Amino acid sequence: MKPNLPRSAAGFALLEVMISFVVLAFGMMGIAGMLLMAHKSNSSSYLKQQAVQSAYDIVDRVRANSQAAINGSYSVNNLTTSGAPSLPSTASPDCSAAVCTVTQLAAYDLWYWLARDLAQLPNGSGSIVTTAAPTGSNTLVTVVVQWDDSPAQGKLGATSQTSTAGANLAQFTVQTLL
Repeated sequence: MKPNLPRSAAGFALLEVMISFVVLAFGMMGIAGMLLMAHKSNSSSYLKQQAVQSAYDIVDRVRANSQAAINGSYSVNNLTTSGAPSLPSTASPDCSAAVCTVTQLAAYDLWYWLARDLAQLPNGSGSIVTTAAPTGSNTLVTVVVQWDDSPAQGKLGATSQTSTAGANLAQFTVQTLL
């Protein structure tokens, strides 16, 4: 049996359903936007954590080989927007398996830092500056790690790790006294 409705009320329930679908669609788009922002923040945080770990790794290596750092064996300036330089696949000599001099150990540490640690970052580069101090004073070592944060800020699902030079460069600096 058909309900007896006034002509002006016919189809009103369908209009309510359509309006609720529009409200639901806006809510779903808001949730999708929040998920996208969370993904970008998570990716950017991961890259920063990798950079911090890389900087503190080389600082620990410099502290362990302070004589080479004081002599300037750890000085390197690789802050570029084109990424790390091409390096050999292995260090010569491999100080993890052989006895090395302090200078050879410094060269191995730099190779390891540039080839392994900074390679984990998109367009990762870095610099180590040792500021010589007067005799009897401490030597200041400044380590800078720079990377391109564009992949973390890019679209969800982007696979490319290259971007326009300098668009979203991030940097982490740490200093220590020897």
